[in-house]
Amino acid sequence: MPDTMKNRISHLAALLVFLTSTVAFAANSAPRRVENFNRDWKFARGAQAGAEAMDFNDAAWLPVRLPHDWAISGPYEPQGDAHTGKLPWRGEGWYRKSFALPAADAGQRVYLDFDGVMAMPTVYVNGQKAGGWDYGYMSFRVDATDFVKAGQRNVVAVHVDTRPHHSRWYPGAGIYRKVQLVVNAPVHVAQWGTFVTTPQVTSDSATIRVETTLENHTLSAVEPEVETTLLDPKRKEVAKLRMSFAVPANGTQLGVATIALGKPQLWDIKTPRLYAAVTRVWVAGKLVDSTETPFGIRTFEFTANDGFHLNGRRVQLHGVCLHSDLGPLGMAFNTRAMERELQIMQDMGVNAVRTSHNPPAPELLDLCDRMGIVVWDEAFDKW
Repeated sequence: MPDTMKNRISHLAALLVFLTSTVAFAANSAPRRVENFNRDWKFARGAQAGAEAMDFNDAAWLPVRLPHDWAISGPYEPQGDAHTGKLPWRGEGWYRKSFALPAADAGQRVYLDFDGVMAMPTVYVNGQKAGGWDYGYMSFRVDATDFVKAGQRNVVAVHVDTRPHHSRWYPGAGIYRKVQLVVNAPVHVAQWGTFVTTPQVTSDSATIRVETTLENHTLSAVEPEVETTLLDPKRKEVAKLRMSFAVPANGTQLGVATIALGKPQLWDIKTPRLYAAVTRVWVAGKLVDSTETPFGIRTFEFTANDGFHLNGRRVQLHGVCLHSDLGPLGMAFNTRAMERELQIMQDMGVNAVRTSHNPPAPELLDLCDRMGIVVWDEAFDKW
């Protein structure tokens, strides 16, 4: 074989080795992975003895895709409660899903994030109880790390029981908001761990305060480097904040950084301009996590004699009380249906929403941020 051909083969082999090692490094150092976990579920109404077990036979169960409301399809109950739509929402049900985790996920943290389950869910992973929740309307996280097996088949089962729940409006039934699988390095930004505020705002400058809570799931204390890049409404980088702080072993720690931003573009109901805070975390020079948090720069206050002020001027709030259901679509959340509903209300003059009577799907808050709608995010109206 000619020397030139040997050299080309040698260079090609070296390039392949380099590319392979680069891909392997990228896979191992991926900051976090968030997967849509809504497909390929099985569902059954009523008690299902042993349904949490991995080897339970669910072949006869109904295939469903989340979000799912088992009650909206009826049957209609003529003698049922008119306040809750005369629909069969009261009862119990089971959901099951099989999934595989790559072998490379060994040693990572694995979470299941539920945006809303009606009601009183209990979550099992590979036959063991991994978590649950006592309220049907609020997002919650299940730490599945100690129950999943990397490189193998896993099964998650969710028992839903609306019988203890009481309502004077239609609450739906089942896993009616999205579910996500989140895979993190042992050191990462906590769930909802980035909190951005704008304590001082003028037309010339704004103070941006970024609070970052880190979790450390290792046996040793670490001192990560945290960098937050601020992007303007056109995704142009306008500022960078850096900090470093110690996080104890198997603990959490909050870090705070502030920066002055010149000539801020204010969020307003007519011009809902949104910035973004991109937070990256390094441990020993390795990128271990990355998150993005949208935020608006604005001032607001409720005055004693002149009502609500936004960015220094009086704004008359024209609001509606908005329940979580989407009418004939039921409680299963649909982003486009919600966006259409908000667009119709804006055409009517609405500029404010009260989430009656519970926290909404996170997508509703995102839509209001983007569309210029003020939100009163209600927790509950009764115990």
